[in-house]
Amino acid sequence: MSDYGYIALQETNYKPLLEYDILTNITDIEPMLEIYYKYAKYKKFTSVQPIYPGEFTDPRCQFITYKHEDKLVAWTMIRKLDTIAVDNMQFCWDYANPKLKLGYKSIRTECAIYRDLGYKQMLIDTEMYYKTELQGYKLFGPAQ
Repeated sequence: MSDYGYIALQETNYKPLLEYDILTNITDIEPMLEIYYKYAKYKKFTSVQPIYPGEFTDPRCQFITYKHEDKLVAWTMIRKLDTIAVDNMQFCWDYANPKLKLGYKSIRTECAIYRDLGYKQMLIDTEMYYKTELQGYKLFGPAQ
């Protein structure tokens, strides 16, 4: 059984911890896919959710990208669900420099970005221990 969670963004007081760019309509997807596959390999995932080329040009999707020393090292795919919620669909980074703590810093940066844009919820999919430590973390209740 999986538990599905979200972050109540108005209950957070995070500030961006990383410099970032927000991109849409990405046509050169190879650098993005390279990072995704490095991430999956590093994590030793036995199964990964496929990333489809059309997701990079989907007008509902934004990509928060992170660079280190002017090189793309991480990204998050965010899908706008409506005017109050976004779905943090996929984060990945190359793990070339684990001391950067990009996973820790990126989710907090993204909370600040979307809270400041007026969104109320950020879906973060299945519950994992580290997510419970985030400000505003909540679980969705059972289906009615």
